[in-house]
Amino acid sequence: MQQRARNKSDYSPSRLIADIRVGERHRRDLGDIGALAESIADIGLLHPIIVNEDGLLLAGARRLAACKRLGWMTVPVNVVKGAGP
Repeated sequence: MQQRARNKSDYSPSRLIADIRVGERHRRDLGDIGALAESIADIGLLHPIIVNEDGLLLAGARRLAACKRLGWMTVPVNVVKGAGP
């Protein structure tokens, strides 16, 4: 059985990319964002990025950068309550 590719409209909730704050990151080099963006364009975003209630990015900097490159205005998120600095 073939699984349908999921895309950003399959998730709830979503946030405006402009409202997501990226703090200090452990990974400095995000690698090949072009290839990741191409994959997301082909099969969709399989895992939403993770933010706290204030919109601080907790996980998914590469996915966020790829979605920006694709011109997305919003991105699917999972919100973790009580996490962050």
